[in-house]
Amino acid sequence: VMVFESIGSYTASMKINNSLLYNICWVYVESLLLVLYFYKFEKSTSAKKNILLVSFLLLLWGIVNSAFFQPISTVFQFYSFLPNSLFILVLCVRFLSNMLNLRIFKDWNLIALPHFWISTAILFFYVEAVLVFGMYQFSPQFVVENVSVIFGFNRMMAGMMYLIFGFSFFFPTMFKRDFAEGNTMAML
Repeated sequence: VMVFESIGSYTASMKINNSLLYNICWVYVESLLLVLYFYKFEKSTSAKKNILLVSFLLLLWGIVNSAFFQPISTVFQFYSFLPNSLFILVLCVRFLSNMLNLRIFKDWNLIALPHFWISTAILFFYVEAVLVFGMYQFSPQFVVENVSVIFGFNRMMAGMMYLIFGFSFFFPTMFKRDFAEGNTMAML
């Protein structure tokens, strides 16, 4: 992400259209990686099949969108980003619900569980991103007039999400006294 964001920042500063970079790296690759993350923890075989089916359909839609509606190299593909993001949000809410209803990670202290923090960060970031890029899609004038505030907030939320991704794996050691040693071994 750091390399991709650095390239994106550089190309933007040089006034080079970086839509292809963001479409491939963020709309498709990051979305697929997050779907795979939630897929990994899914217990239900039918849900796993549905995740794979929806992922395939979203990729197929991305190809159709690139070919006929929003060229992948020239514009941000909101029509692909929106369904990918909504799917990630559904998976995120399902995952959090499974954790909170003790279907997974039953013996864990949620505060010490990295996956709780990661999924919560994903939830907050993707809700914000859908709102920001939806606003840009449907009310571009408002976004252009407030670009530094809106996209500054977006960058802050993205940065917080990635920091939480990294620091969340330190939480078990910070809360070591609050859970059994077996949990530490299960995490490894």
